[in-house]
Amino acid sequence: MLNNDQLYENRYGKKSSHDLTNIDLSPLFETILSRGSIRKFSKKNISEELLSLLLMAAQSAPSKSNLQQYSILIIKNDTIKNKIGNIIGKTKWALEAPLFFLFLADIRRNIKITNDRGYTHKNNNLDTFMNSVIDAALSMQSMITASESIGLGVCPISMIRNIIDEVKNICELPKGVFPIAGLAMGWPTEKPRVSYRLPQEVVIHHDIYDDKNLIDKIEEYDERVYRVAPILADQQRHVDRYGVSEKGTWSENISRQLSIPERANFKDWLKANGFNLE
Repeated sequence: MLNNDQLYENRYGKKSSHDLTNIDLSPLFETILSRGSIRKFSKKNISEELLSLLLMAAQSAPSKSNLQQYSILIIKNDTIKNKIGNIIGKTKWALEAPLFFLFLADIRRNIKITNDRGYTHKNNNLDTFMNSVIDAALSMQSMITASESIGLGVCPISMIRNIIDEVKNICELPKGVFPIAGLAMGWPTEKPRVSYRLPQEVVIHHDIYDDKNLIDKIEEYDERVYRVAPILADQQRHVDRYGVSEKGTWSENISRQLSIPERANFKDWLKANGFNLE
């Protein structure tokens, strides 16, 4: 069992300025602090009974004004899995997990309910879009936390939005519904790698937003990450445009990624599929 100081160092790659050893943590807290994504799963099934409880955990997440503007699509059918797997590219492994979920922002349900009760739904706007996405994301995180607390492994899959039109057709998603992400789940056959995160002094602000000395802190972070997990040539972004970086650092890779538009037509897709975004 790791002590709190070790958990901190494993997450940030450096020691804490505080003495954390006297804080008692629950097993769940420790699971959260040491979590990492899993990409290799055994063939062992997840029982229907356990699945029901995991879905209950997902639905126990907070929801804006109790509007519950999300849905969860469980994909177990091999034919549907194969169809999605064959078009998702390098992320095909995710569809080989025992369970694959789509977490859906869903404004369709409440539009239908409002109309059925004799009212006119007047909130198909950008705020409702954001609320539905947050509801779906909170639900997914609640399921992730619950599943990892009992030894299951998971990995969120944002790549699903790269093939959003195909997924819409395969899964027969109606207007007013779209996948924010997929989630692969199963019993792991590998240990999770604890990724170094940005230091708290970069992410956390007190009373006012203050990012002075940001680049110096990022360079320090880059060095810590590079020592344990350098980004190799086959993992670097857009080498066809920028070439292979001699030093594959976090900031270099995310800068390359963000320099090329991704999902440029996403807004148009949403507006064509039931989200007004006004």
